Amino acid sequence: MEGGPFFRLLGQRRSVRSFTSGVVSDKQVGMMMEACDMAPSSGGLQTYEVYGVRKSESRRRLSDAAHDQESVAQAPLVLVFCANPSRSEHKYGERSQLFSVQDATIAAAYCQLAITALGLATVWIGAFDEKKVSQALGLAPGLRPVAMLPVGHGSRKPDEKTTRGAADLLHMME
Repeated sequence: MEGGPFFRLLGQRRSVRSFTSGVVSDKQVGMMMEACDMAPSSGGLQTYEVYGVRKSESRRRLSDAAHDQESVAQAPLVLVFCANPSRSEHKYGERSQLFSVQDATIAAAYCQLAITALGLATVWIGAFDEKKVSQALGLAPGLRPVAMLPVGHGSRKPDEKTTRGAADLLHMME
């Protein structure tokens, strides 16, 4: 892929669903959170929270909430991105519900790229029971789980990426 290091990074990112037992260091987690901190957000209010889960029993509960997706239980770390609309209700009112989901999603996407840049692997988990995730994490009322990223060292080389192709994505309007 042309365009320099950023575009090469995009080309390297893959969904990985199988992990080794290798540790994700606190330094690596810190770098992931630095990437999240740089993500754009509505009004710069960062209307999301990120929960890191290392404990095996807690990852198993999250896996159960994610319809038994084993990658959630297997990865040594799971990051759960939650929308927190209360951080912007004073500014955006009801619209803060949407903006906080967007903010959490953008932060998770930045984190996903940081994970790839660190030589680690992840997969975006969006299929889960929000109520069960909230219970597993003991989330405060008003927080909404949006995405989970199991993080670790991939146990095998991922498949080649297939896409629609860039030319098929854009519909230019005159």
